[in-house]
Amino acid sequence: MKKIILTTIIAIIATVGGFSVVYKNLNQNEKNSVISTNEKLEEKNIYHTEYQTSYSFDLKNLDEMYDNHEFIAIVHIDRLNPATTYREKTDEYIKPYTSGKATILKTLKGNFNSSEITFLRLGGIVSYTDYEKSLYPSAREKLNELFQGDKTTTFVEDKSKDDIDIEDGKTYLVYMNRDNEFHNENEYTIEAFEYGLREVNLNTNTRSLNINSNEILIKNNKTNEYESIDKA
Repeated sequence: MKKIILTTIIAIIATVGGFSVVYKNLNQNEKNSVISTNEKLEEKNIYHTEYQTSYSFDLKNLDEMYDNHEFIAIVHIDRLNPATTYREKTDEYIKPYTSGKATILKTLKGNFNSSEITFLRLGGIVSYTDYEKSLYPSAREKLNELFQGDKTTTFVEDKSKDDIDIEDGKTYLVYMNRDNEFHNENEYTIEAFEYGLREVNLNTNTRSLNINSNEILIKNNKTNEYESIDKA
């Protein structure tokens, strides 16, 4: 594994529905080239970067997690899109993020207009050139000093320290917010990293939209054990 050690301390204002970490690069006119979901990437061509985050509340506190997220639900991931750094809605470059479509199986907090939603989540693999566009000039310069290789065949995996990957076809407990200026209609951001995305094991073979709570087990990303939903 190749890892570029670029430790960044990021303060997240949890009441903001969009990504608080926005690296505007308004001099870049070209849009990002995205990685096809069918493209096979060799590990030797991927650099791994990670950053540390600090929220304005304790992510381990379930009451604070509940209070600081407008939407909480059990969702099934129907499709993941290739990660990118370009945000078309606001015409700016931000940290790498992954988007996709999901189905709401059970609403735990908030009012959704539809059971079919789209979502965003920080983290993902993007091309080296696209990753550069998301950086401030000083960070881009430091990155280029560390990097020695062919940019056209190199990719960067960018994620928060200890975060987990979101996977197509799985079911999760998600904590989400949204902001009309940042999000499209019926679009949400999955927040709080490994605390806001927890895999669900359903004691049922159906994808019912009215799941009983006793059919739901939630994975603890720290212990890797499944817990009843009342503990999550």
